[in-house]
Amino acid sequence: MEQKNELDEIAEENVNRLYAHAYMLLGSKHDAEDAAEEAIYRLYCRTKPFADREHARAWLVRVTVNAALKMLRRRKFLSDKEIDETDIASADFEYPEQSDIITAVRELPIKYRTVILLHYYEDISTKEIARTLKIPQSTVTTRLSRGRALLREKLKGEYEYEF
Repeated sequence: MEQKNELDEIAEENVNRLYAHAYMLLGSKHDAEDAAEEAIYRLYCRTKPFADREHARAWLVRVTVNAALKMLRRRKFLSDKEIDETDIASADFEYPEQSDIITAVRELPIKYRTVILLHYYEDISTKEIARTLKIPQSTVTTRLSRGRALLREKLKGEYEYEF
């Protein structure tokens, strides 16, 4: 019984974060809910214990990102026409003071958006991102560099700090 209470706490602590990440990758409120729900479901199905809460959070983010990427592969591409105005408005719920940055990140191609999201919003190392996405670490660093360059161009003149 104690295990279930701990899992409930972990799920509650992370559900908004999981939804936000899935939304940034998928661009659809409903698909983001599905990806976050899949991660929470897999949390309750997991039999191995976590080392700590941080390990649980990282595992949940990884499962959510993988679920979102699986949805994207199934759909083959994300068309801007599929994103309605209510979805765009809900994108700012977790980071309202940075809505221009969030919008710019969401406009990046998925391969750059994914690594930027994991590295900058979740503070995951390039080595761990490579392991999660099953790509070489050098590919992760290249995608981060190119993603930052695209963001720099999109946000030119709006922000004074460096990417």
